[in-house]
Amino acid sequence: IIDGCSEILAKGICWSTSQNPTVDLPTKTDDGSGVGTFTSSLTGLSANTTYYVRAYATNSAGTGYGPVVSFKTLVDLPVVTTTAVTAISKTGATSGGAVTYDGGGTVTAKGLAWGTTANPTISGNKIDGGTGLGAFVSTLTGLQKFTTYHVRAYATNSAGSVYGNEVSF
Repeated sequence: IIDGCSEILAKGICWSTSQNPTVDLPTKTDDGSGVGTFTSSLTGLSANTTYYVRAYATNSAGTGYGPVVSFKTLVDLPVVTTTAVTAISKTGATSGGAVTYDGGGTVTAKGLAWGTTANPTISGNKIDGGTGLGAFVSTLTGLQKFTTYHVRAYATNSAGSVYGNEVSF
């Protein structure tokens, strides 16, 4: 940053989801005063969103800006919970789950992973519960009598797959 023959009073980064962000927006950093390099951390960003950022420096003559650069934030993992197991019979049961956050991406798969060992995954037994946000119900059939089963809801988006809490019955 060149001070233009006047003391740098403030410097930092400003950002927005619209092009050409300015210091008039609340989304900016304050990285001190004076000439020199600085590093800023942008916080409170949303997943899967394009942001426009540029450096700024303010002196007694006004505020000058660097070139605008853009980047897109990554997609978060979805958030999913497993519902309680109900309608337990000798060879079947009902459970399901709810996807309450898509992570900023599209939930391409959701359902129930189940098995006789703890922490079942989608590489084993699974029941498809559809796509997108929302609740789903899954019916387990053909189970062995007097056997402990473990179930976990799952959800998948472009960031990967995530599992809800495990429920055993």
